[in-house]
Amino acid sequence: MAIIVSLPVVGSATRVLTALFLGGGTYMLYWKNVPWPQYLGAFGEMAYLLALIAVVPILSTPVKLGGYGGAIQTALRGRVSGVWGLNCLATTLAFVCGSFMSLAAVPIMIASLGPIVGSYPIRNPVRFMAVSATYGYVLSILWTPVSGVVGVVLHSLHVDWLSLFPILFALSVAALCSNWAIFYLLGLFGRGRSALITAEPTQRDMASPVLRLLQMLVVIVLLVIAIVFLEEWLRIGVVTVVTLVSIPFALAWSVALGQTEGFLKEAGSQLVPGLSRMSNQFAIFLSAGFFAKAMHQSGADHAANMMFLSLHDAVGTQLFLTLVPVMALIASFLGLHPLVAIALLGESLKPEIMGINPIQLAITLIGSSVLTYMLGPFSGTLGLVQSINQVSTFRLSLWNAPYAAGYFALLIMVILNVT
Repeated sequence: MAIIVSLPVVGSATRVLTALFLGGGTYMLYWKNVPWPQYLGAFGEMAYLLALIAVVPILSTPVKLGGYGGAIQTALRGRVSGVWGLNCLATTLAFVCGSFMSLAAVPIMIASLGPIVGSYPIRNPVRFMAVSATYGYVLSILWTPVSGVVGVVLHSLHVDWLSLFPILFALSVAALCSNWAIFYLLGLFGRGRSALITAEPTQRDMASPVLRLLQMLVVIVLLVIAIVFLEEWLRIGVVTVVTLVSIPFALAWSVALGQTEGFLKEAGSQLVPGLSRMSNQFAIFLSAGFFAKAMHQSGADHAANMMFLSLHDAVGTQLFLTLVPVMALIASFLGLHPLVAIALLGESLKPEIMGINPIQLAITLIGSSVLTYMLGPFSGTLGLVQSINQVSTFRLSLWNAPYAAGYFALLIMVILNVT
């Protein structure tokens, strides 16, 4: 029913992909003579992801009510020496915000940078804002438990988040440092010569914004601890825990800020319109989940796994894992949403059959999806940035390419060294 209601208001590309998923899934179930009642049950395969995507943005409500956006802007206006320093601070703040605010971190960072970039000798301010906000955000979804990508992979491969966290967090921090190095080198070699000019620091009292940012950091730590504790206690999976804890946690944070009434109003006005704007996600994710479930019920996932197993045997484990990010990136350029591509790969790749460490495969899939968020012209991340600055997603992809190359090199190093 949700798919039927969503179809009239979604784009043509979404309609085509939805029709392909529904048609392909129906054909597989019909071909295997699966009873009709099981058709309906297959539609709930990715409902968990929709629930996660719907409630996680509520975590950004206390940020608005507590004036943390102003603190971010004040920090960016502070004693930052030069454009390189501004890039380091902007990507770090986007990284921190993205770890619990998800995609809401991108518009907040772009809005905070807007009044500031004019004070610095930046050749292309729009590019600077887009890349720093996007790159910092996508690195956070490598490890944070509120990430839809992490949720999909944990659900598909049945691995524990705590076993992945140290490696993924270290990779995200290393990739953040690689961004700073690449930004510096691009300026050094003349592509952004103005980036080496030092901006005059402003004389502002930084105590208040620093305190606010430290509060955000404490909140993130408390959120992660709460999620880990509840998952260990209830054993219902990280995705379910995050879905259940997001609204109560945001409410408790707002109560601590003395903004209980403001939270109730803001959350209500955000949740209902947010669900109405999720038509594309409802259509794509539910139909893709139906397709994935149909693959499993019809045995087609076994055939897909055999195909990947043949490729694995032909090229070896290391080269095969290196090819997974490339396959995910190709799928994203063909119009497939990164989450859908990773979900289908997760259903098709069986580590126990292929002889691959499940943790190694999980890191490969999560890392691959982050690459598609950086470069995929049809990803929600670049689509959101396009709606803000009116720059095509293909140009945004080109802007992100040098930094994505550095991230890709680090990802391959990690994949090949995890045992």
